[in-house]
Amino acid sequence: MLTDPILVFAVLGAVAMSMPLLAERLRVPDIALLLLAGAALGPYGSGLLPRDAAINLFGSVGLLYIMFLAGLEIDLHRFNQTRSRSLGFGLLTFAIPQTLGSLLGRYVLDMDWTASILLASMFASHTLLAYPIASRLGLAKSEPVAVAVGATVITDILALTVLAVVANKARGLSLGLEFWLGTIFGMAALAVLLCWALPWVARRFFRHVPEKGGAQFLFVLSAMCGCAYLSHFARVEPIIGAFLVGVAFNRLIPPQSALMNRTEFVGSNIFIPFFLVSVGMLVDFKALTGDPHCWLVAGTMVVAVIGTKWLAARLAGKLYGYSSAGANMMFGLSVVQAAATLAAVLVGCNLGIFDSAVLNGAIAMILVTCPLGSLVVDRQGRAMAASAASKAVRPANEQRILVSVANPKTVPQLMDFALLLRNPALPGELQAVNIVCDNSYDAATVAQGEKLLARCLSRAAAVEMPLKPNVRIGLNVSDGLLHAAKELRADTVLLGWGGGRSGSGHILGTVLGNLLEECPARLAICRFPRPLNTTQRILLAFPPMAARRLDLALSLGNAKWLAKQIGASLEIYLCDPPAAIAQFRALAERATPTVPYSFHASPGWAELRSSLIADLRPDDLAILPLVRRFSPYWTPGINRLPAFLAGRFPDLNLVAVYPPIVSRDDEDDDTVGDELEDIELVPAGGGVAASPEEAIAQMTQATPGWTRSRRKATATLLAGAASDYPIELSHGTVFLNAHSDTVTTPTLLVWTGGGSLAFPGCSTPVRNVLALLSPSDYRSERHLRALSELARRFRDPAVAEAARAAATADELCRAIKP
Repeated sequence: MLTDPILVFAVLGAVAMSMPLLAERLRVPDIALLLLAGAALGPYGSGLLPRDAAINLFGSVGLLYIMFLAGLEIDLHRFNQTRSRSLGFGLLTFAIPQTLGSLLGRYVLDMDWTASILLASMFASHTLLAYPIASRLGLAKSEPVAVAVGATVITDILALTVLAVVANKARGLSLGLEFWLGTIFGMAALAVLLCWALPWVARRFFRHVPEKGGAQFLFVLSAMCGCAYLSHFARVEPIIGAFLVGVAFNRLIPPQSALMNRTEFVGSNIFIPFFLVSVGMLVDFKALTGDPHCWLVAGTMVVAVIGTKWLAARLAGKLYGYSSAGANMMFGLSVVQAAATLAAVLVGCNLGIFDSAVLNGAIAMILVTCPLGSLVVDRQGRAMAASAASKAVRPANEQRILVSVANPKTVPQLMDFALLLRNPALPGELQAVNIVCDNSYDAATVAQGEKLLARCLSRAAAVEMPLKPNVRIGLNVSDGLLHAAKELRADTVLLGWGGGRSGSGHILGTVLGNLLEECPARLAICRFPRPLNTTQRILLAFPPMAARRLDLALSLGNAKWLAKQIGASLEIYLCDPPAAIAQFRALAERATPTVPYSFHASPGWAELRSSLIADLRPDDLAILPLVRRFSPYWTPGINRLPAFLAGRFPDLNLVAVYPPIVSRDDEDDDTVGDELEDIELVPAGGGVAASPEEAIAQMTQATPGWTRSRRKATATLLAGAASDYPIELSHGTVFLNAHSDTVTTPTLLVWTGGGSLAFPGCSTPVRNVLALLSPSDYRSERHLRALSELARRFRDPAVAEAARAAATADELCRAIKP
């Protein structure tokens, strides 16, 4: 047996590293392998590792960490929507095992009623050991998972209350009014501490202590352990306190933040694996091969917990209309026995309520249910994830955010805002640019810009978000930003407000004035004197004629996305006529994601302004969608509001947003639904081709009505596209595109052949070639939308399969545009 603590830690680290890698190769949940590794290395296996105080310490913190992460990652907006379902499933998954388990203990195992009730409480409780699997599959915020997580609090509190009552009765304590009043007041005090006091302290700590150095993470870890310990005084187990601490920090730790990254990394790679190994060390295979009565007890306990938890999950699934995979996911999450089970059986053995057979049966339950729950969650979770992916609405637009990096004081907050605003589900990229003026260009200035960009890269790397840094040379800052926004095709440009309190100089300054005149992208001027994760409300105040804004849907979507990321409520202020407000409400309802929001309607701009000023609080984020000076809706009073609020509320987080410059043609284009409706599809023949060039030649030769010179010019153009940037739409189908003088309307040439062509960069042999030709004067936005629509079509498995089965170009055209 190893006794050196350094060597013990090295072995545990090696196990925590190797088991997930092995599980990935074997395609089994890593939780199961970690448990088996603990059994093999523990005192009842090879005896290599002792289950001493150090192992117990890591195991205890790991158990708290599982519950803490469950509370931290739960979608509170979804939880509020499903709280009644969580309560229902919690009562079901407690009452069914508790009732049937008590009867089995009394009439099958011949126990007295006290032992039978305590035994049944072990079946009723469960531990979210399999929750990390659901989280890794991206299902932490799905409704069945959210319901199961919420139900864990209900059923564990009830089960642990049963344990407390039975234990106090066995100790000879009175279960009178004093006991129940102490329990109720203890729970109330814990709720006040975790729901009000802890968030209040955390906001002020995060506001004054920077993220660097790990101080914020250590604060979170200390709060988790400290509040979990205080749960003893409320007569509940520490795991309940740890879960409630996670809920308390839920709104303070955004998902895409360095603090969340550190919190998840430490838990997932150290504490939770060590806990699983420590649980595995309790398994004694020899004890399970002895007395037949031990087998009867163990078998009854295993069958009882699996059967009753399955029945509760299936009834809840039927009641709530979940799919079979969703109900099975709830079963997999709720069947795992570990924490509360161990607490109950150890208390029962210490008080003489249980004998060694029940202890071995509890170990058998843990040994069976931990891998079982993990396997069920893994398999059903993959089915749910695949179903969700197939049903998801695919984004029709990109998100290209450009961050202007200039002031070292504003870089951290500006990058935090950009990372929160960036939606990983949307195509696009995050760019950071530092502009160096041509007249001040030297090595020192460039080096200073590179240092600022390095800080941006470090911040993005902390949350694993890709970022492209750029140093640009320009005649002045505004021209440099303008050219960068155009070249990088940014749809949103983020700029820092500057260091002054009022910000009026920046708002009315030359840089912003020039950008407002020329920059086609949305402009967001950001001022963040407070950390963004302390935000409690987002106030979105629209000026008059808001319903006519070109970026209205985008503004609503961004605000709801930020509210979801920060965990804040959303307040929307309007002063449009009633008919426009009704239209606005419908658009807000359709905007994703789903978060709670409320409307505040005012008869005019002056009333809206007064209402907004009266409602502002220190922990608010005010977003002001303004208008550019040349807009027909511009008035001086509207654009003076940001400077006024900055002067009146110097500690207020504030963002002034200006819409993009869009021509009338672009406004009309926003109503275009399917870009393929405007494209002429031309079946361009087919045949056997030995090379991409030969296929392109056959394609252009088969186009009806084209002259020889037109065919030759098109073939040359498409050959260049095939060599430089072919796009693999699906298995066996490649896509080429170009702007051409040879067409007057968008044209899609369709060719299919029997051969297997090798296009550069394509992973599979190609038999279908599509070539989109847009007129030279055709705007890039419409051309790109057509490309996006084609790609979206081929992501449909039915379309991709029809394309593979097409024998002629006509059949392929019908598959693309039925």
